[in-house]
Amino acid sequence: MPRRWQLILAALAVATGAIVAAVWWRLPPPASDLAEVPAGALHLEVAGEWAVGGFTVLLDPDGPRLRITHPDAAAAPWETPPGEAFVTAARGAPAFRDDYGLLRVADSHLATWTDQVVTRVEDTADGLVLHGTLTAPDGPDGAVEWRLTAAAPAPRYLDVNVSVRVLSGGAAVDRVYVTAGLAADERVFGLGGQTGSYDLRGRRVPILPREQGIGRGAQPLSFLVDLVAGAAGGEDTAYLLSGVHLTDRFRSLVHRGQAIASVDLTRDDRLTWEVWDAEASFAAVAAAGPDEVLATHAAWIGEPSPPPAWTQDGLIAGLQGGTDEVRAKVQVLRDADVPLAAVWLQDWVGQRTTDFGQRLQWNWTLDADRYPGWQALVAELEADGVRVLTYASPFLSPDSGAAAAAAGRRDLYAEAEAAGYLAVGTDGRPLLEDQRGFDAALVDLTDPAARDWLADVLVEEVLAVGASGFMADFAEGPPPDAVLRGGSGLRWRAHWPVLWQEVVGEALARADLADAALVFHRTSHSTSAGAADALWLGDQNQDWSAEDGLASVPSLLQSASASGLTHVHGDIGGYTSLALPVLPDVARDDELVLRWAEVLVLNPVFRTHEGNRPDAVAQPAEDAELARALGRMTRLFVALAPERARLAARSPFALAQHHPWWHDPHDRALIGAGDDLLQLGPDLVLAPVLEPGVDTVETVLPRGRWVHVHSGETYDGGAAAGAVRVAAPLGEPALFARVGSAVAAELRDHLDVEATRAPDG
Repeated sequence: MPRRWQLILAALAVATGAIVAAVWWRLPPPASDLAEVPAGALHLEVAGEWAVGGFTVLLDPDGPRLRITHPDAAAAPWETPPGEAFVTAARGAPAFRDDYGLLRVADSHLATWTDQVVTRVEDTADGLVLHGTLTAPDGPDGAVEWRLTAAAPAPRYLDVNVSVRVLSGGAAVDRVYVTAGLAADERVFGLGGQTGSYDLRGRRVPILPREQGIGRGAQPLSFLVDLVAGAAGGEDTAYLLSGVHLTDRFRSLVHRGQAIASVDLTRDDRLTWEVWDAEASFAAVAAAGPDEVLATHAAWIGEPSPPPAWTQDGLIAGLQGGTDEVRAKVQVLRDADVPLAAVWLQDWVGQRTTDFGQRLQWNWTLDADRYPGWQALVAELEADGVRVLTYASPFLSPDSGAAAAAAGRRDLYAEAEAAGYLAVGTDGRPLLEDQRGFDAALVDLTDPAARDWLADVLVEEVLAVGASGFMADFAEGPPPDAVLRGGSGLRWRAHWPVLWQEVVGEALARADLADAALVFHRTSHSTSAGAADALWLGDQNQDWSAEDGLASVPSLLQSASASGLTHVHGDIGGYTSLALPVLPDVARDDELVLRWAEVLVLNPVFRTHEGNRPDAVAQPAEDAELARALGRMTRLFVALAPERARLAARSPFALAQHHPWWHDPHDRALIGAGDDLLQLGPDLVLAPVLEPGVDTVETVLPRGRWVHVHSGETYDGGAAAGAVRVAAPLGEPALFARVGSAVAAELRDHLDVEATRAPDG
């Protein structure tokens, strides 16, 4: 090879190495790098069988193993792998990196205690108490005492509490691991809004609220986002989280405490809970079907209430721009015959421009300069049957507060700082967090006085402007090192969404709007099922991707529904748009908006969002043709209101948008085959289009006889009947109703009415 080419290749190699080194240095670590789950042996010094309520607790020496059974359960609610410890413990050493709210975690073990001995069993009037010790294989840090109590406070419900403590020498234990056995082919569903497949086996799922990131593993987008901003996230970062899950054998052992936790589903014979505390509380259920699982857990996760009746009247249109611009956009929607239930005006507080796009002023008072004549606008819309929603979060920005004060309005940041209501750092000063272009501090929701003050702000400012509700954003929690009235940020991180939801609930009660207002939250924990008025899927990318775009919606809704998070909806068209230097922009067009609307037509509410770059993407309120097409989908949403009302009267959890397995849980063939399907109640199934340029759908329907709503053709469901293929042109989603059902007749009537409309809508 000529020397000239050798030099060129050498130079290229050096340059490539430099780029790789720079990328390696710049890219953040994985979102979750958790320590390996410790496993150990089980030894029984006592064996036998005891009754706890309707449950039977067996310490079986032939395993040895723990096995808990119930006559009403399809399978043993809790049994452990033979010879394996069902309680282990560790002391951890976590490290954190916070990338704009995307909290990355790296955890390692300083010590583990894995060999479990059951030494004693007490049968008390309150339940059963198991005692024993844990030792480390190499013997450091002394032995650990463990204690497990089991009680049955209600039928088919077992309350389990586990605690560990060092007996002598060494430092405290701060990790508890509890294991339950699974069959090799047993599937696991739930744990909040999870993407990927409906079955979560093979994954480790952190129950840790945080920003989900941008891209979430979609490549090369995630690589570029991490390279530039360290904010891509991944499959295990999520907004909607819950410990509630179940298996296809209807088993459910759920951590019901407030500590950070994770579920390890990577082993083929077990699941293991990791709880970052020395005490952990669990709930096990005895069930013969999935509805029974949620009904039993409802005793502690709460029961959701359906959205207010007015939400069924039409679209909740996300609009911005000020008084005149909102009037003009409403007129576009009106002229296009879009039924309107409400307008959601998130920029009621004012707007700012950052490198991420259009953001808000975080001081929750009305910006009368942006919205002159606000009350007249609200009254005008109300006269037309259109309500107004606003926006708030538990964050406050000092520069937004100062700008509000200059305009004669309340400076909420200054008020909170003066009263000591803000989360602070170790230096005692308010902990200001970078929000991509401005700073803000969290109100300390562990402080009763701060909660009371913030609830009053929501009543006096956010709701008092004539609002019928608001978006309750940003409840992913404080940084781990935050200093709070109730302890550290780490202690309260997982429970923070519920604290925010409780403050909102108190505000609605004070304003006498608990039943009439709609408030939708972005982040959840297990008891958000009862604490949150409604939830939405988060800030999804305006693309078709399965990681965080349109194709992720079915799995998000299915998993959330399996967790009891029932009243969940999404932003029609997604939220996050990006201008990229080397790739096509992430930006929605008309087709994506309309396909997204089709996927969400079974949602309990129907809502648009202008997104973070509203001027760069398709907007129905600025395009008459797109608005007319969205109007057709909105009228379909309205036509489904009677079916939603019937379902809501049947059960608090019946409005959930489930995987079809939920409604036919003995048809295990649906798992996998039906992962893109959404089913609302027993009689309505949607097979969405999730790719661009596609106008047909092929799917396997649940068992039964189904009518394709738009064509009137009928089909047999079930794996034996095989897949069906139907036309699904834009605006005609592949919606199937059970033959003979009330909703089937209602939808045929709806389409007959639609057919009489003029071509222009």
